[in-house]
Amino acid sequence: MTDYIDHYFSLAIDLLQTVQRESGPAIRAAAVMVADALADDKDVLLYGSGHSTLIAQDAAGRAGGLVPFLAMEDVAHGDAERLEGMAQVIAGRYELRAGSVMILISNSGINPVPVEMAMLCKAAGLSVIAITALAHSQAVASRHSSGKKLYELADIVINTHGIPGDARLDLPGGNFKSGATSTLVGVSIVQSMTVQAAALLSERGIDPPVFISANLPQGDAHNKAIIKRYRSRLARYQIPVMDWGSESSES
Repeated sequence: MTDYIDHYFSLAIDLLQTVQRESGPAIRAAAVMVADALADDKDVLLYGSGHSTLIAQDAAGRAGGLVPFLAMEDVAHGDAERLEGMAQVIAGRYELRAGSVMILISNSGINPVPVEMAMLCKAAGLSVIAITALAHSQAVASRHSSGKKLYELADIVINTHGIPGDARLDLPGGNFKSGATSTLVGVSIVQSMTVQAAALLSERGIDPPVFISANLPQGDAHNKAIIKRYRSRLARYQIPVMDWGSESSES
């Protein structure tokens, strides 16, 4: 029997090296864009629908991550990503501030929600970074009435080098494929972008607003202090309803 575990790991390593080599310049440009926005006290929002929301969520509120990163909620968990007008509902719960950055993650880049989200952000004066599989996106038609695809609307396009359909390994019999790569590659792209943006801020003499693990002794105090600066922007509707890191609402 073929060892599909080794096969998948080998494929994943080769793919990540391809992304590093071929998409590295775009990732570096995106990191500069993020660092510039944070240095100017602007926001960095992330959005993905369906499985792509995992990539957005992984970047926000985590150890080593940047505090101002806000993952926008996919309210329908991917069920409405083909519905035109839904992006307006989702975006309406957040403040789209000119000069901020939106990171949009969509493997195919053809569905109405990511396409319209890019349009809304561009109209509001945000810069748009797209993380998408160009081979897939360029091989199929857009599902949005404009005919546009995500990569055609973004300021920076980061190619995940995924294949149409995402799953890459042929199973015995040849009728089906398994082994998706979009999530592991997307997370790696965003994490590498995060590290580079944080390093750029440090090089400019700006303390990067980085989370420390709450499971380290200094984590709670550090995070409470740094979250206070951004708290009103880290929630839907920008309502500061929580005193993060505090045991009492009166502190």
